[in-house]
Amino acid sequence: MMRASVIFLFYFAIFVHCRNPVYLENNGYGTVLVAIHESIEEDPLLIERIKEIFTSASSHLHVATKYYTYYDSITILIPKTWSDDLKQAAATTERFDLANFIVDQPSSIHGNNPYTKQFLKCGEPGLYVHLTERWIKDEEYSWAFWGDPGKVIVHEWAHLRWGVYDEYPTQDNEHFYYDENGHVQPTRCSEAVTGQSFDIYSRGKECNTNPSDGVMPSSGCRFIPDLEDNVATGSYMYTSAIESMVTFCHNDAEDSKSRHNRLARNKHNKQCCYQSVWEVMLQHTDFEEGDKPAVDINVMPSFLVVQETELRIVLVLDISGSMDRNDRFELMIQASTKYIGYTVPRGTWIGIVEFDNTASILSYLIQIDDMETRQELIDLLPDGTGSGTSIGSGLEAGIEVLEEGWETPAGGILFLITDGEENTPPFIDDVIDELVEKEIVVDTLALSDEADPGLAELSAETGGTAYWYSESDDSTALHDAFTDTITSRTSSSTDTPVQLTSYKTSIDAGDILSEYIYIDPTIGRHTVFFIFWDFSGNIPVDVVIKAPDGTIIVDGDSGEYYRDDSTHTIIITINGVAQSGQWTYDITNTDTDDQTVEVSIESKSVDSSSYPLRLQSTVGSELITESPPLVVIYAEVLRGYEQVLGANVIATIERPSPFQSIDLTLLDNGAGSDITKDDGVYSAYFIEFVDANCEQACRYGIQVNSDNTDGEAYTKTTSSTGAMPTDYGAIPVEGDPNLIGDFGRVTSGGSFQVDDSVHIPGIGDDPYPPSRISDLESPTSDYDEQTITLHWTAVGDDLDQGTAHYYDLRYSTSFSDILDNFENAIQITNKDLISGDVLSPSPSGSSENVTVWLATSGTGTTYYFGVRAVDEANNKGDVSTIAQNTIVPIPSSGLAGWEIFLICLACITVIAVAVCAILYMYWQHKENTKVGVADKA
Repeated sequence: MMRASVIFLFYFAIFVHCRNPVYLENNGYGTVLVAIHESIEEDPLLIERIKEIFTSASSHLHVATKYYTYYDSITILIPKTWSDDLKQAAATTERFDLANFIVDQPSSIHGNNPYTKQFLKCGEPGLYVHLTERWIKDEEYSWAFWGDPGKVIVHEWAHLRWGVYDEYPTQDNEHFYYDENGHVQPTRCSEAVTGQSFDIYSRGKECNTNPSDGVMPSSGCRFIPDLEDNVATGSYMYTSAIESMVTFCHNDAEDSKSRHNRLARNKHNKQCCYQSVWEVMLQHTDFEEGDKPAVDINVMPSFLVVQETELRIVLVLDISGSMDRNDRFELMIQASTKYIGYTVPRGTWIGIVEFDNTASILSYLIQIDDMETRQELIDLLPDGTGSGTSIGSGLEAGIEVLEEGWETPAGGILFLITDGEENTPPFIDDVIDELVEKEIVVDTLALSDEADPGLAELSAETGGTAYWYSESDDSTALHDAFTDTITSRTSSSTDTPVQLTSYKTSIDAGDILSEYIYIDPTIGRHTVFFIFWDFSGNIPVDVVIKAPDGTIIVDGDSGEYYRDDSTHTIIITINGVAQSGQWTYDITNTDTDDQTVEVSIESKSVDSSSYPLRLQSTVGSELITESPPLVVIYAEVLRGYEQVLGANVIATIERPSPFQSIDLTLLDNGAGSDITKDDGVYSAYFIEFVDANCEQACRYGIQVNSDNTDGEAYTKTTSSTGAMPTDYGAIPVEGDPNLIGDFGRVTSGGSFQVDDSVHIPGIGDDPYPPSRISDLESPTSDYDEQTITLHWTAVGDDLDQGTAHYYDLRYSTSFSDILDNFENAIQITNKDLISGDVLSPSPSGSSENVTVWLATSGTGTTYYFGVRAVDEANNKGDVSTIAQNTIVPIPSSGLAGWEIFLICLACITVIAVAVCAILYMYWQHKENTKVGVADKA
């Protein structure tokens, strides 16, 4: 029975996107997790400084939120390599990869600048806040560049918790804007913020000296706020370095010192449709009606220092009679053998449970130390099937395994693999509350469409991940799921393997499959080829691998080649560090029948001190409950904290039988579902849902592949996100893109499930409007021609898919009118355009450019523009970001009056000198002539 409650949905969103769930009770945030990475050297001072900073942050947060919130309890997670005497308790649910705040090495992009990983829409939470050891420990340094560290935490918490964005300019064209009088103003919030404008390219020369002339200052002009003696009290999202800054911008007309500035060109206005930060915050459950501010309370947080422990995982394996179908049991044992033997990191605790109508514990938790321990656990895997399906029994046995010999089962993981609908009590619903109460995570892998529909909810409510194996001829989701349960939880470790390829294909009898992979320079340690041949075939395939230097690895000629006939698996391990370059491999089907072969290749970072190139993926929601259905698929290509741009990223979505899989290109272009262009986060909406006759539940599986076949992938060198420093010298300077070269990566994106109540659009239905255009800009204007140029990225007919029907482009001389009364603004048609076409949009993701002629004389009036895409069903997208420009004569020189006077004076002097010289020469010539005549005489 499905239970899609509001409480469940909120918990799921918090857990997935904020990772570690944070609870607000009696105005205090509890269980905030600050985790220190294993690469940070042991230092008790770091722990003490974290306590000091968050104690200060709690006081600032209390005031900034008008006494609604503060930090009640903070958990500090230290690495397992640190001394035991620094901890107060062992960690349970706390893990570095789940933390709200992480303390790690500085990145080449951000340096020591604190920042929040944030890629969801306005109002949705961020992923984590990244702090560095130097920023925390070096007080003189952090105060000099960012001001009070406690205030910086408040700034980042607003990103993380409430999904607001920065109110300072993050792009070169955002530093100044036009107000409704045509005056040039510096971007800030509130407008009460005082300061001066200086040119960073001219040794600090003052710029923007005449805002009323309507001329934008030079590209190097920057507004520098007064850090002391400022009158403004808001906003934290502009900068926390100003001493007087104590709150967020709001819409209170009576308080000009922190009133929201809708005209400012910043990311918050663009992403949050020009709402104030406080407006967005009030829509969060933290500020629900009924909660009251608490003024006279103790806001000093309590701290608990815990030490990270190894993973504890229990395999809960279905051995019911239906597992005999389609080789499900054999495939489960095959995947479990690879998982225990190779995927699970050393030090992990593994237990095994089997269940049919009852459950049996095959192994309590055993820590993996070596290959002997791994083989011991493999030998304990189930050896046959039974009858009946009691998933609840398997879960209860899994709880018992986690409790045996441990103080608490909290933080333990049950990995449930099942193909059936439960028919014997206890059921999932009988156990789920206990799992939640004991803080046990449950990953679920549904084998086939027959698996119980309650699995997705079980994973969602316990903070796990739901996977689905469709049993299609080309699905690799079974092995991908086993791998992802580890890699998604330990991605911060350099010892976690990355998948280079994962695919399944059919090889005709007697044929050879020839393929290749690239071992790029970031990987090569412990490279393993896994080849699984068909259980219906009696004769194993032959595999030959060729290294870049021509070395051959074949069966019988190398100790790295291992074949397990019981699980139909060939495992080839490359000793040491594999050579960089192209590796080729041939797979020969020597059988007389066609065989389906699955290939998976993994490798680790080139050494334990460096990060490998890694692909990660997640889905916006694992349970679709609203009509019309849609879901966003996200992916990142990373090397540590460096984002990779320009990569090819393709998500393959398996749909319910008999419908074919869909390939969906994920883009990083700042349009549609993608919030920020060129931030290394690739995404797209998936809307190709089908009205299938699903046996138990309609599930969709995701596999994501990334490569560099176009040769354009590179690592980003600078970032525009993070707390605004008082001196940009604190952030690494922009350098040339670092080209990556050939690589290949694959990962599981999990699965999502459509609730029975959801209406699937039929043929001819068009319920999806175009996406909002979020990057409308006006880069130039021409006084002589009386024109203004506009450009934006095209969105689709259905969200970010396809091509829109036409654009509704309008303008006004009032910002409020274009934003709040778009229908009443003046519409621009093709007859008003010098170039471009609003009636023929380009495909989604393309660049659109138009030049608008305005019937006006250049008076310095500010023009505000908005656009929305419209599809053939007359579905209208939301109004875009607002572009602005003015038409004024541009001076031929940006020189000051006194400079022009001196130049003119110099020119007059030069001319006078030249005239005098000519007159003198003429006089001299005449004198010489007279002398010559006298001599002749």
